[in-house]
Amino acid sequence: MKLVHLSLTDFRGYAQLELPLPEGHHLLLGPNGSGKTNLLEAIHILGTGGSMRASRDQVLARHGTNSWRVAGRFEDGRDGRSLRADVVWESSSKRIRVDKEAARASDLLAAIKVVSFAPSDVELVRESGKVRRRFLDLIGCQLSKDYLQQLREYQRAIRQRNETLTRSFVYQRGRTGAQLAREPWTDRVVEIGADLFLRRRDLVARLGDTLRDLTEGAFREHGPVEVSYKPAVRWEGDEVRDAFLRALEESRDKDEALGYTTCGPHTDDLTLELDERELRRFGSLGQQQLTAMFLKLSQADLVRTSIGMTPILLVDEMFAVLDRRAAEQFLARVEGEGQIFLATAQEGWLGELRDRHFQVHRVPEDVSTIS
Repeated sequence: MKLVHLSLTDFRGYAQLELPLPEGHHLLLGPNGSGKTNLLEAIHILGTGGSMRASRDQVLARHGTNSWRVAGRFEDGRDGRSLRADVVWESSSKRIRVDKEAARASDLLAAIKVVSFAPSDVELVRESGKVRRRFLDLIGCQLSKDYLQQLREYQRAIRQRNETLTRSFVYQRGRTGAQLAREPWTDRVVEIGADLFLRRRDLVARLGDTLRDLTEGAFREHGPVEVSYKPAVRWEGDEVRDAFLRALEESRDKDEALGYTTCGPHTDDLTLELDERELRRFGSLGQQQLTAMFLKLSQADLVRTSIGMTPILLVDEMFAVLDRRAAEQFLARVEGEGQIFLATAQEGWLGELRDRHFQVHRVPEDVSTIS
């Protein structure tokens, strides 16, 4: 799948943009603050329904406006099929259309595959488990359309269970009444959560195989990076549901004291190690940055090998954090893959990227109206 035309209205700094995209890779070149990353962000929205930078849709609207629109036309080089995607946010409501039909984020995730790279990806290694869970769930959603639905159902069940743990609910119903009201939601959390545990376990195993292969020899004197699943609940064999239910029973007093569910897939994590040393605690910044890059490359590989679609790669200022050897290794690894959009302010790479057949777009000079 390749993007052949991008259209923006009142998105970030762009009042109106109509950008045709010829065959090949694309270099977005311009100074910091010129709008390069905003273009990558718009393409990411078309592939996932959400921004890779902002958690609130309203901040994406151009200053002084209360709506925005991102649209794109895609072509599948394998069969010539064309697809149009349109995402509009207006008055706190977001509408998604695929080929003019009402759609959901899961439809975008199923039809259009994007993988983004940015200096902030180092958070995958350095920050809390929440960041790694979000990354793992994105891969799950890209590989399976029903993964997102299952995730939403689990989150709803957790919210309902948490409601029965709040002080106001317990005060109104009494502790016994609150426990009785909680039981069906506990059962629902266990039912969905147990399956989510198993799906994540299998997904991490596949991610680990790919990451191991990609990082073999990449860290000079070190071995490959190993990733392991760190579920909130440990189980043996096929006893995951019983183990999860026991864990919730054991944490009942703690949950009631805190007012929320403290155990479940929503507290899962991943462990990343280099030579049996946890990268989060003992890795250098360079090792952490490289590992994050290889995690994203693993995501792209899993999408391509699992469902036969080569994702669009969105690369933002990676030259600012990778040394020359690592940057050249990255380019050599991805240039034969699908369509690449690479944003940088570093003019020094212009000649080499032209040699690698990147189409050059100077931002903002070579794109339409920016107000």
